Amino acid sequence: MGARSIFKLATIGSRGLRRALSESLLPYSQLVSQRQLFHPRGARRMASISAAEDVSDLEAWSIYAPPKPLPPTDKIKSICVIDFDNTLYQSPTPSNIWDRTSIGILRDQDHLLGGGWWQTPSILDATIAPDDSGAQTNSDTILAHSFPDRWNEQMMNVARKAIEEPRTLSVLLTGRSRKLFSKTILKILENGGLNFDMVVLKQAHPSLGTRFPTTMGFKTGFLTSLLKKYHQATKISIYDDRPYHFRQFKEFGEDFNRNLRDHSTSRSRIKFDCQYVAETHKNLNVLEEIKQVKFMLRRHNKLAQSLDFVQEPPPARLLKRVSKTGYMLSPQTTSGLLERFPARPQRGYINTELFGTCVPIKSGKCDPRELEALGGIGSRVGFETVSYGSYDDCIWAVRVRPTSPDAIISTADETPTVLLSKRAYVPDYYVNRIDNWEDVSPDDPRYLKFTAIIGEQLRLQISVTRIYPSETMVDTKNIYRAAQAILPRSVEK
Repeated sequence: MGARSIFKLATIGSRGLRRALSESLLPYSQLVSQRQLFHPRGARRMASISAAEDVSDLEAWSIYAPPKPLPPTDKIKSICVIDFDNTLYQSPTPSNIWDRTSIGILRDQDHLLGGGWWQTPSILDATIAPDDSGAQTNSDTILAHSFPDRWNEQMMNVARKAIEEPRTLSVLLTGRSRKLFSKTILKILENGGLNFDMVVLKQAHPSLGTRFPTTMGFKTGFLTSLLKKYHQATKISIYDDRPYHFRQFKEFGEDFNRNLRDHSTSRSRIKFDCQYVAETHKNLNVLEEIKQVKFMLRRHNKLAQSLDFVQEPPPARLLKRVSKTGYMLSPQTTSGLLERFPARPQRGYINTELFGTCVPIKSGKCDPRELEALGGIGSRVGFETVSYGSYDDCIWAVRVRPTSPDAIISTADETPTVLLSKRAYVPDYYVNRIDNWEDVSPDDPRYLKFTAIIGEQLRLQISVTRIYPSETMVDTKNIYRAAQAILPRSVEK
């Protein structure tokens, strides 16, 4: 049947079309499709239907409800994938008010029943909590209070450019739980005016039922499906703040292209542009952070009560302990030192912790007699900067000395030293490995005199016994379900 015959069929009614079916070898459904194709608006309608069918399986990965229609595969030439936490959005992380062991407990998703820091929705909710003071404010004021400035502006520009480019597919990809965080993340993106084509959170794949044990396994599983579907894309840009994810994405790209070559598929090689984004985060207000952790401990204790034990473990508690005794610097002095002596890494993947808070006397609590010999808690000592140094591009410090030659001091290091910053994985004692000290004389613009006060640096400590649920108790999946059922999403004020 030629195009002219099809057009003739398209001009008659559906009854005539059915009658013509008996004279045609084409199925009725195909004739209907061809009729729509030659309808004045039929071509556009069929194109949209075809595109929707073409990528409908991908739409299930995205959290939009109802699903947001994806662009046709032949329209996309590049893909932009952006991570959420501390890449696009400055999410809170456990701050240095906790000792190192407690930070490890908070970051571990299994140490506390009900989940850790990254599995607790109220923590991310706290970054957009509305003002409940009852004061009358206009909408702009409410918006500014409800959504503090936590955006990474550089990545915001990248995201906007990708969203506005019609031949680029824009994707937000995060390992956060789809079930727990979809609502909050969509609210944050809406406030930022970011309308990604896809917003993908970690889940078991809806159609395959696949479970991903790791965040990276989930992300590469999704990217594989995405690249197979959008096979005409020639480039994919991936932005992430984790150094090991950055390396794994590069390896994934090499493996993906190698498989294409080895299996001689029709899909052309794709350029993987993996971009490492230096982590940027903003802590919660200290009181808010403590409140959130107390909520996590209450949740743990309540869930533990539902389990059967031969010997019930003690409840999780929050303790205070002295982590360090030293000459404490004022916040103004700390800021002055960090501004004068910023960490300047020579190689990438920098994720530093900032300090500059004290000249340590001793780790932990000091003997009262030692303190008394130094003048006791609250005694003031003047210091001046002497030299600045670093070791292996991973730790930075400044040496100081008393401004008075008669001052009696005692310090943990042979030469009084202020640790300024270090990479997250580096222990404090690496400061003693610094051997390339650069003199800082009084005429150096970085030179600083300051007064420090003898005091104790307190850290909060989580005391908790790790519980390993056995088959005779309740499995981990049911514990997480129980956590959502018996405790509220938000934290009491």
